[in-house]
Amino acid sequence: MKPIIEVKDLSFKYTANSPLILNSISFKIEKGTITSIAGLSGCGKTTLAFCLCGAIPKSMPGIIDGSIIIEGEDIKNLNLPNLAQKVGMVFQDVDNQLFLPTVEAEIAFAPENLCLPYEEIEKRVEKVIDMLGIESLRYKNPSQLSGGQKHLVALASILSLDPEIIILDEVLSELDRKNKKLIISVIKSLNKAGKTIIIIDHSIKNLMVANSILLMKNGNIEDRIEVDDNNELLYNRLSGFFLQQEY
Repeated sequence: MKPIIEVKDLSFKYTANSPLILNSISFKIEKGTITSIAGLSGCGKTTLAFCLCGAIPKSMPGIIDGSIIIEGEDIKNLNLPNLAQKVGMVFQDVDNQLFLPTVEAEIAFAPENLCLPYEEIEKRVEKVIDMLGIESLRYKNPSQLSGGQKHLVALASILSLDPEIIILDEVLSELDRKNKKLIISVIKSLNKAGKTIIIIDHSIKNLMVANSILLMKNGNIEDRIEVDDNNELLYNRLSGFFLQQEY
């Protein structure tokens, strides 16, 4: 089976004279899996996510080398609307993602831009509102919501496009216990339905939701852990990875 994502020798820096943020990274992600990306702040996790969704370099300038293949296509050959239907990302700084006056409008915005029929847009809006349990937020202004609620709305807007790959950048860390439990349940349901999920997080417990974990340090993939049923061993291994970098 071909991987849904294949990254080959990916490097990135913002200017010719700036240091490398990503340094010749290569990895594959199989379709229908959950992958966590772990590492201390500044290691390149979010930059990697921006590359995977095409924001770099299509919206954010910089110098990029190597290739990213999504479902057999090099993303260099895809425009942002096409990429958005393949890869959806909820940003860590979610305020940059929400700009419309109501939650309902945010969710409907992307499918409206695809010129889908009204009935299909309405169906998608209802589906994601029900899935995430945010009916009470439907007519509220996103700018007035809590950080956790904003992340739920941003996720809803991504899900309205029904992408095959969903990237969550520090989303779980912003949620209270109830909504964290909800999102983990949604992640598992989406994964069971065949979606490929990528989780970026600092919390070891959140990272352990995955099938495999990529460990990043200084713009490199240091290791890859395949998750099994031995949670204690996995927790200790992840703890050791983070502790080693603090000294």
